[in-house]
Amino acid sequence: MENTKIQKIKRSAGTTAKVLKVIKTIILIGMICCIVGGVFTMLIQKDELGTFSILGRPITVHGMVDIENVNVGGFEFLKIFNIDNPFILAGLNCLVAAVICLAAYIVVNVIRNAFLEIESSDTPFTKNVMNHIKVAGILVTVLICTASFGYALIVGLTFWCIYNVFDYGMELQTEADETL
Repeated sequence: MENTKIQKIKRSAGTTAKVLKVIKTIILIGMICCIVGGVFTMLIQKDELGTFSILGRPITVHGMVDIENVNVGGFEFLKIFNIDNPFILAGLNCLVAAVICLAAYIVVNVIRNAFLEIESSDTPFTKNVMNHIKVAGILVTVLICTASFGYALIVGLTFWCIYNVFDYGMELQTEADETL
């Protein structure tokens, strides 16, 4: 019966690792789009005559463009730089989004590695799995802290509790191995 439970854990860990691989790919595509979009957006310029250009080459804009009333929005901390060019501001917002995608990519990769470790080991209660949980907990907590300290506190405490459960499981696993 115990072997059946371990096999079930391994299958679910393997499935989760595959799903996380797809999520990693989606995040990577998003990050690349943010970088390319950010760079190209920052290359757009408008001269005093109202002509738009990219790298000095004029481009044709069809329709009405009211660039003075564009609300770029975006990340609040960029407002401290007082950037009045909406193209530069939009491009910087895209690049900041790319950095956030990179952080999310790293977090998903660490979590995926934990599930791959669980799938390949005889028991989920190993030091390597515990290290992955610890690193993932720290990274996720820091990433969420950029949005909300309250949510970050809840997530950090949750990861800490999961880490302690795995620590206890590892202790029980060690005792069971010594008994045999």
